[in-house]
Amino acid sequence: MTGHGHAGSRHAPYAIDVEVRSVNNRFLKITPKISEVVAPIEMQLEGIIRDFIRRGTVSISIRVSRDDSQDVAKICQATLRSYVEAAKAAMRDSQIPWSMEIGSILQLPGVLETSVASGSDELLEQVAETVRAAMQDLNRMRTREGQAMASQLLHGIQQIRTLRSKIEERSPTVLEDYRSRLEAKMRAAMSELGHSAEPMDVVREVLVFSDRCDIREELVRLASHLEQFEHSMNHSESQGRRLDFLVQELLRETNTIGSKANDATIAHDVVSIKTLIEQLREMVQNVE
Repeated sequence: MTGHGHAGSRHAPYAIDVEVRSVNNRFLKITPKISEVVAPIEMQLEGIIRDFIRRGTVSISIRVSRDDSQDVAKICQATLRSYVEAAKAAMRDSQIPWSMEIGSILQLPGVLETSVASGSDELLEQVAETVRAAMQDLNRMRTREGQAMASQLLHGIQQIRTLRSKIEERSPTVLEDYRSRLEAKMRAAMSELGHSAEPMDVVREVLVFSDRCDIREELVRLASHLEQFEHSMNHSESQGRRLDFLVQELLRETNTIGSKANDATIAHDVVSIKTLIEQLREMVQNVE
């Protein structure tokens, strides 16, 4: 689900600012943008995010700055010297004229050092706590979205349940209609030939049709999947993948009903159910 969270804190003389965003994704993908001071605990921060989110693309930005005059960048002479010597050696080997732009060299990793880069354990722990606060803020927004989505999902489930009941009521009528049509056709055909239709012939054909078009088992399974879907929504743990599976099963049973029923009225209801299932499927992709 989509969401945005923000948290800030201070660990004198440092200011910590964390912003996190999430968008829909079937899997969990974390995209961090962090200050160098936070690098030692990057894996720990990803673990914190996983404690709050199971599915989605999460972008997190962590900025650590200090607001006093001590935050002055210093040049690491050893690192700078190693870059320069390596560059000169490469120039000699390739016989390319040597040139140096100080601005480009200063941008190389490790050349510039700031006091922020040597964060204490207390500072790093404060960063972790600020990330937790931002994730809590994010989840508050996601919870509101989830509640609205749950209402839509339950409404869709109720609509499918109503259509299923209509199909269940219609099912016995299909058999009676087929029997009436069959008897009428056989009487007409036999009348042209000067014979009378045997009742057992009609019964035999009706039994074959009844066995081929029996959808009672599919209706029972459809009702069971609807009940499981509703029950899973009330579960406290992540149920996104289970709901995704149940949507597939709902579609499977509905397709079987449509192919076996051999009735225009039921076929119309099946199309309506499949439309609702597709709406559920799109929403469930965003459920954690």
